[in-house]
Amino acid sequence: MKLFLTIIILGLFSHAVNASDMAEASSTICQKVKSCGTAQLESQGLPPEMVVMMKSMFDGMCETMIAPYIMKTTDAGLEKKAIACLDTINTMSCDDLMNGQGNETQECKEFKKAADEAGIETE
Repeated sequence: MKLFLTIIILGLFSHAVNASDMAEASSTICQKVKSCGTAQLESQGLPPEMVVMMKSMFDGMCETMIAPYIMKTTDAGLEKKAIACLDTINTMSCDDLMNGQGNETQECKEFKKAADEAGIETE
């Protein structure tokens, strides 16, 4: 799961060709992760108060986790590979996404390899 979140994080920041692209990519993937995570929580039969508390944690968690990776990925010139990875992640089902299969796509494998070669820790 950590690798999957790192790929998402790296991908969000490297997606930015400009500031509005970055904001859109960040918002899109964070919303998907939040939506899938919320659905998973609700399916576990947790008390409504617990679900509300967890939803509020999701609100800032994605953006906070992404922040450290923006400059590293952009400086390494990995925007196109990150965009390709993100695009495949955004088309995944919630089950696949929440089971960590985001790093299994060819695009994400290529992105991870390039990030590793650039010295960006992805695990």
